[in-house]
Amino acid sequence: MTDLYIVSGFLGAGKTTLIQTMSGTVFQGKKIVVIENDFGEAGIDSSYLTDSEITVTSIQSGCICCSMTGDFHKSLSFVSAEYEPDVIVVEPSGVGKLSDIIRACLKRKDLVQIKRCIAVVDETRFDKYRENYGEFYVDQICYADLILLSHQSGDMAKTEDIIGKIRELNQEARIEADFWDSIPGEVFCSGERVNAVKVLENESRQVPKMGRIANRISSPFQLVKGIFTSVTLEYENVLTEEELREKINRVIKEADGMILRGKGIINSPNGRLIFHYIPGMLKVQSTGAEGFYLCFIGTGLKEEQIKLLFEGEII
Repeated sequence: MTDLYIVSGFLGAGKTTLIQTMSGTVFQGKKIVVIENDFGEAGIDSSYLTDSEITVTSIQSGCICCSMTGDFHKSLSFVSAEYEPDVIVVEPSGVGKLSDIIRACLKRKDLVQIKRCIAVVDETRFDKYRENYGEFYVDQICYADLILLSHQSGDMAKTEDIIGKIRELNQEARIEADFWDSIPGEVFCSGERVNAVKVLENESRQVPKMGRIANRISSPFQLVKGIFTSVTLEYENVLTEEELREKINRVIKEADGMILRGKGIINSPNGRLIFHYIPGMLKVQSTGAEGFYLCFIGTGLKEEQIKLLFEGEII
């Protein structure tokens, strides 16, 4: 039986960074496989994690909790047989419901046991995302037994305010606001399961009516597809960091709709660059990861418009 961890969080919260941190602290010396389910077609996070010597298998263009459930179960079987890992980490899409991911994992209790249901919460964007994307956002918090804050402002009063609001949604989870690599390993490895997840565990022991379960699991993804869109572009040209930043900022400023997340890997004169964007923050750094593609996720995005804005010449 393999230990399984679910690392959830809304778009750009820091799930991939947390997995990297855990691999070097909590799981040091263990064989780790990450099953990643990204919203969009670019395996950018996969490349980033593989660069960190973590084995990654991806489920793309679908959602673990609905149309791709069969592929997810096959991935669990394949990973267990092929790699015989000590730990499996499931990194679901940022717009996926944690409750549905848990249900999918509970269907393979013959292979894995869920150790921790983790949610990464962006402190600076909590109020905005809760107001605009409540159903998806709140679900990730309500079903987590460990909640970690990210992108903290350094304002302790702000942090305490956000912790209080999280506690209104989930009174049982352990909440950590420290630097992730300073949190004791046992916090990640064990702890009380929240009652919401216990209910799901009890449901999994029963024999449900197939029609009801099928409807309940498929409908959340249909809602996601109606709200969020992703645009993935291949881009093989060489850009300096300054040129990359200018192109990204132009897309953010001029594209219709709202861009909630941007990420990509491109070629530069000195090697590859990887970028991460969330509203108010753009980070660019060198990487050894493979690829020459980028992805923007948000609402109301138009693929052709974004392509023209990014590929257009910088004036």
